[in-house]
Amino acid sequence: MDAAPAGSADLPRRGGIGSCRGSEPGVPLIGRDVEFAVLAGAIAAAGEGRGGSVLVCGQPGIGKSRLAAEAIGAARGKGFAIVEGRADPLLSGLSYAPIVQAFRGHLSESAGFSPDPGNVGALFPDLRPVSPEAGDPGLQRTRMCEAVLAATRQLAVRSPVLLVVDDLHCADRGTIELLHYLGRNAEELPLLVVGCFRSGVDNEALGAMAEAARRHPAGRLLELAPLPDEAVRDLVQHVLGTPPPLALLRAVTSRASGVALFAVALTRHLAASRMCGPLPEVIRDVVREQIGLLGEADRRLLEVVAVAGTHGRPEVLADVAGLGLPGLHAALRRLVGRRLVVEHQSPVEPHYQVAHPLYAEAVYHELLLAERRTLHAAIGAALHRADRTVAAAPHYAAGGDSVPVDRAIEAFSAAGSRALTVGDLDEAAEYLAAALRRARDARPDAVPALLVDLARLQQGRGRLDEAAELLRDAVALSERRGQDTERRRAWRHLQALLEVERGNLPAAVGLARASGRRPATDPPTRLLIHWIIALRHGDFPELAVISRELVALPSTSDTPGAHSVAHLGAGALAALSGDMETAVVELRGALELALRCGDEGPRLAFAPRMMLNGLSTLRGDLATAIRVADVGSTPAVRQWLPSATCYLQTMLATTRYFAGDLRTAQSEMDSAVAEARRVGQDRLVGRTLAGRAFVRAERGHLDEAAADLADARRHYDPSQIDLLDAFDLAATALAVRRGVAAQAPPLTDTLPFGDTQLNCLRVSFAGYAAVQRGDLAEADRVVGLLRAAGSNAPVLHALADRQQGFADAARGKAVVAVERLRGSATALRGFGMNLLAAQAELELAELLSPAEAEAVTSSATAAFTAAGSTPWPERIVKQGHSVPAQRSGPLTRRESEITALVGNGLSNADIAAALFLSERTVETHLRNVYRKLGLKSRVRLAQWARDRRGEGAR
Repeated sequence: MDAAPAGSADLPRRGGIGSCRGSEPGVPLIGRDVEFAVLAGAIAAAGEGRGGSVLVCGQPGIGKSRLAAEAIGAARGKGFAIVEGRADPLLSGLSYAPIVQAFRGHLSESAGFSPDPGNVGALFPDLRPVSPEAGDPGLQRTRMCEAVLAATRQLAVRSPVLLVVDDLHCADRGTIELLHYLGRNAEELPLLVVGCFRSGVDNEALGAMAEAARRHPAGRLLELAPLPDEAVRDLVQHVLGTPPPLALLRAVTSRASGVALFAVALTRHLAASRMCGPLPEVIRDVVREQIGLLGEADRRLLEVVAVAGTHGRPEVLADVAGLGLPGLHAALRRLVGRRLVVEHQSPVEPHYQVAHPLYAEAVYHELLLAERRTLHAAIGAALHRADRTVAAAPHYAAGGDSVPVDRAIEAFSAAGSRALTVGDLDEAAEYLAAALRRARDARPDAVPALLVDLARLQQGRGRLDEAAELLRDAVALSERRGQDTERRRAWRHLQALLEVERGNLPAAVGLARASGRRPATDPPTRLLIHWIIALRHGDFPELAVISRELVALPSTSDTPGAHSVAHLGAGALAALSGDMETAVVELRGALELALRCGDEGPRLAFAPRMMLNGLSTLRGDLATAIRVADVGSTPAVRQWLPSATCYLQTMLATTRYFAGDLRTAQSEMDSAVAEARRVGQDRLVGRTLAGRAFVRAERGHLDEAAADLADARRHYDPSQIDLLDAFDLAATALAVRRGVAAQAPPLTDTLPFGDTQLNCLRVSFAGYAAVQRGDLAEADRVVGLLRAAGSNAPVLHALADRQQGFADAARGKAVVAVERLRGSATALRGFGMNLLAAQAELELAELLSPAEAEAVTSSATAAFTAAGSTPWPERIVKQGHSVPAQRSGPLTRRESEITALVGNGLSNADIAAALFLSERTVETHLRNVYRKLGLKSRVRLAQWARDRRGEGAR
């Protein structure tokens, strides 16, 4: 229900029903607050003797009659006499018929009316008028108007008068002139004249009356616009009596386009027919009535426009309708004037569509099936001739057998390829299948290229084995037919990339080398395939060679794509040399240029996005790292590189970890696991499960992390570098969190070039595990790896300082350890990496006085809680940082045994099994050991035990 308009508190509650056509009992007035307020104000003014006129116009069904009915209800509640009439299209030849209908019950002797002698008797014979004098017809009309005005004045003596005439577009000229005369002379009378008519009707008198209403102080023209979506929703809910289903509401909103009558009719129709069936008859009647007023040529053009849909450009319409441009423009002008067609502007040229979607549906379905097919075929042919092959495809599809086979194959192939480019796989499948069906019999030479596009389609859907088979068939068929060898070479590059995605690196490398690189002639995306294969294979010398070729590419190809991959090559070379700052600058240039490259832009942008994500993180720029990891950009890349979405989601999750948002990181990893399973690659499934295991371990969900890691192990392939790093990181994090660092896998290689964030975390956790198990030589090696990985990567240097601080503390170098840990924590917090900073702060707290430790521990606890991490806060509680450590007595024999086993890297569960104790008993003994020795962590206890063992050996 609408809220009452401002200034109308004294009006009766709306929803009362007048007698105007189009009103329905119980249907409230919705979405017309402003318009009703205008009528309410005019009614109030007329009641005070300041009358005038209001004209209400709009398209059929928009709510003119409903608004008039509401005004009648409001006026009747204020004591107005209601004088109401309606024009009828079948009576448009009868002069003054609506006026006679309106006044008949009021201007009669039986109603107590006593008119002055005059021309009013010509309209109402029962008043026995004096025969009119012969003379000028114009003068006679003037006398008629004056007589009706005098009669209206007499009516207004008894009460204010509301005169309403609906459907004025069907009235004769005399009625329109008389109504205008009454409105113009109502300024000092308690009289309000309301006229309702359809917009877009070719009626000279009505147009003049509307123009006068705009200019006259006592007049007002209300042009009803379509209802907004919110009002349509309220109207649909009222009709149904309950909140509408989302699918039904969307269907009504999109198809009714704010026309109240259509919204009501569609709601009832769709609710009853379960969202299907023909248009309601009331809608079809409205459209038939409008079409019935058209001449044959205009009707034919309207049908062509309806079938053309969004392709109604002038040259197409003229071609199909058989009109020259002057004739077309004249007919379009008439249809636009009748509000049946609208003109849409564009930078190139305008196009024309039926003004209302339901009008288009109704006109379309009034055509016979054969007529529709013929028109579709003709429109498709016109588009084809205008070099709009892709646009012709849907019309050829609807044209059926009316379309020549060669044209259909060409159009369907082009449309399918275009749909692949933009990532619309369903549309691509439909067009490519249609093209292939026709090509097998009529155009065998077109079959190989169609098989390649279908292979790309299956790649995008994650059906890599089917894609590989289609590509093999395409290449083999092309060879048998002796077709273009260069095209076959391009397809072999796609085969190579597909084998990378399937995890067959040797096959991918072999195909790429056999196909070769031709920087002077190959397009940038083909050269990029070689770059990706080298990266995935971990062949960094080859990657450097290809990167240098990319840098030189603009010398032979001055295009945005060539310049984009040139910046990528320069960025890769800088990153390989450890110059992160230069790499970031070059990669930003690569991404910016790639986004200007149209359809191939998403593919060219993918590699810069991945590298920028990682390098920006290591530079401390988390905002850029998150921004460039735009997962929404990958659908158009998936049919070329199926793993694209999964990779970017995984990298974004890792960035969220660096940002200390573990909840969002896990959500991103959940999505990545689901995407990997959709694609169906073991490598991706294993990698994402390992990534999620790491995040879960960091959150303290150790059982879930172990389950993910066990699942990832089933997909384990040590030849896949990125899978190896992800798996080892998760295993190391889980071992560290469980206090069994000896079970962490060894760090066997230096910091690789691939996923820089993942590699960085892998190395960092390996260093922490080394400290925990007492391998300080390995801990020092990790420090060196972190420092050597990037000359201007401040995050790596902060992590190296943190690692150095861990090692210094384990060696008992408390002063330098405090300096290192405090500095690294400050730097990491400055980058927004509060979780990593908090880990350093916990180690720092163990080296500080109780008062200082309490403040540092509180800060760290807040960071862990905000991050959604539980292992470290639990450690804080268990270690009792808030209680000053104090020594009290020597260790018992059992406590000494347990301490020695901790020094050997055993977990509580392992110790319990070795000594035939419960884990709870082991924990109790360890608490006593911490208290007696004044130690605060398992790391310190393990180091103490090893030191004692070394002293004993000496």
